[in-house]
Order: sequence, then C-alpha cells, then structure tokens
Amino acid sequence: MDQIAKLQKYMQSPEVKKKSDAAKDKAWTRFINQFPNADVSQFVSQASIDEKNNFTAEVFFKAGPDLYQSVFGSDRKYWSPKMKAALGLDGVSGFPYQLSPLKNRKALPIPAIDFTEKASSIAEIYNAGNQIYATPDEYFITKFRDIFSRTRLVHKTSVESKTWLRGPNMRYWPQQLNFAVFCATQGCGISREIFVSGVSLSPQVRSFYQFHVYFTVRRILYQLGGIQSISALPGDTTFNQFNNQYDVASYKRLCAEFGVDPSSDFRFTHGKNNGLGEVYFYSGKVNADYPSTLKFSDEGGKAIKGNLIYYIEPDVSAPYDWFAPKTAAGLTQVGRLRINQSIEAFFTASWARKLTLGAASLEKVGERKRLLACSLFNLSFIFCISSFLSLKFCC
Repeated sequence: MDQIAKLQKYMQSPEVKKKSDAAKDKAWTRFINQFPNADVSQFVSQASIDEKNNFTAEVFFKAGPDLYQSVFGSDRKYWSPKMKAALGLDGVSGFPYQLSPLKNRKALPIPAIDFTEKASSIAEIYNAGNQIYATPDEYFITKFRDIFSRTRLVHKTSVESKTWLRGPNMRYWPQQLNFAVFCATQGCGISREIFVSGVSLSPQVRSFYQFHVYFTVRRILYQLGGIQSISALPGDTTFNQFNNQYDVASYKRLCAEFGVDPSSDFRFTHGKNNGLGEVYFYSGKVNADYPSTLKFSDEGGKAIKGNLIYYIEPDVSAPYDWFAPKTAAGLTQVGRLRINQSIEAFFTASWARKLTLGAASLEKVGERKRLLACSLFNLSFIFCISSFLSLKFCC
C-alpha cells in the first residue's frame, strides 16, 4: 500500500505534470503537422510513463463512448471512414488522399522525420536502375547521376568546425542537398508512401513520382546557382563539400516558393557534438566533446601533450534521409506546380527516346538502339533541368 500511495503522490506532483504536458505537446505537434486538415475536437492525447520514468504521449480518435483508437499506433487500412474524415483524409471520389490537394497551408516541420527516429535510404532507389515506362506495358532502365554522395564531412580545423557549429550555413553541400530533398518531398507533399511504398499505386505511377523527386531535387540544386549557374554537384571540378557556391537571392526565392524560413536549419544536428561528429585521435575514436580541452592543431593542440584532435567525423553518412517524410496529408500548392513541371520534363525526355525508336517496341529493337534511346533520354533530362520548356515547343 505504501508503494501505491507513493506512486499516486508522485503522479500528482508538478514535475510529473510538467513532463506529461511536454509529451502531450510533442504528440499534438506531430499530429497537427501530419494531419493539418484534422478536426482536433474529435481526438484526445494521453500520456504514459515507462519503468525508466520516460514520458511519451499518443493521440487517440474518439471512436465512440469509452472507445478510443490510436492514430500512430494502428494500421491505416483498418481506419474507419469516420476516422479518416476526422483526420481530413477522406480523399476525392476514392482518389488517394496523399495525392489530393492539401486544404490548409501551414509551415511544414524541418526535418521531415525526427532525428531520433530511423529513416530508410533514399539513395538506394536512385543508385539502382530506374524504370522509365515508354508505354503502359513497356519500360527501359536508366541510371540517374549519383548526387546522394559526399555528404559526410570530415572536420580538420577549429575554424571550420566552429563555423559548422555556429548555425545553418548553406555553403555546405550536405545542407544544400538536405534543402533540395526537403523541397522536392515535404515541400511538395510527396511522402515515401508515394515514391517508395505504402499507397497502392501502379508501377507506372510510382515510377513517375520517383522521377519527380529526383528531377525536382536536381532542378532546385540547379536553381540555387542563380542565373550564373554557379552551383556544382559531386564530381564537378568546382564542387566543394565545405564551400559549395550558391546564390543567396536564389535561395531566398526558393524558400519563399516553398514557404520555408531562410534561417531554417538544414543541418543534421543529432548525435555526438550536436551532429558535428565523433572526435578522432591518431589512435582512433575517443568519447569526447568539442569544444573542450582537446584541440585541433590550429588552436594549439599537440600530440606530445595528448590533446591533439586529428579530425571530427559524424557517424551518419546520409543526413538527407531525414528530410523526406514517411507520410504526408496531401499535395501542397507548390507541389502541384512542380509536379506539372516534372510531367512536362518526363514527356520531353521520353519524346527524344520515341524519336529514336519510332513505333518499334523495346523488345524488337537492338541493344545498341536501346542504349542510344537511354542516352537521348538522359541528355533531354539534363536539358530540362537547365532550360525548362513546355511540351508545345518540343513536339
């Protein structure tokens, strides 16, 4: 009885209430960000505590008298029409709500996935061959240029390390890529349910949305360079992980287009030293903070004193994965405009392939002609990134 009384007293303490309220606020924030069209009056948040005194909270749908259904802890395919309507996910005439227009425009969370959660790889989709459907039944396989690389920064000086720690800085290549991935996915309302798996879509539609994400990422990176096209990708002679040139005015225009505050942080700030990384001595990794008594050579660190940092490197090699959402409530207004651009680019590039193959099926042409068609598709794709044209000028 004494233990029960102590527990009841503890659960009623201000400390518990404060932690419980914080957990509920976090749950509501996640809920509203993911379901901006929801009728919140039909939902309730409940907090819980585990054996280690960690507080978590969940949002539940009021399914009936004394009957509640978890939003994030239940399978979507079992959600009732009433629950979907309360969440604002009733769609349009059976059309997937994920591809329906988003009714309300609200600031979208950055990053798209909490850094404490797992995020599956985006690069795996594009580093393999990508299917491009030439007809409803036939496709050819092409491989896009690998841009999802050189994102692990190795910090070797105090000046550069403290520059990174000081705050967001779009001169860093990983932050440029994180920004572009965010805009092409979260900013457009395109989630992994659409371009990876989750929503029931035909292979042709899924293939197009994969094309859309990659094309839009490439186009945004190109637009970051401004009218002088000063942006660079991994493999370009002017590419620099730490000081990749971009046009500030163009960045601000893109932020305005996607409703992003230009001061937003596109760093991966989870892990050791707020995302800067693990500290390495000549002998290997050490569990140390930075800044601390340990120093780089440019700030007085010396091997003979045992305080010399050789470099600092993060464990995460693909930070952009956390900037593409797992789910989304629908297409944003800018997303619909950008998807129209992707459609035009897709058909413009496919038109070059059609000119090569004519009316012949892919199975009946030779390997040399198929390779030529793929090459022309890729060349037209690059042309669309840098010189966007409407289809009426390409046919």
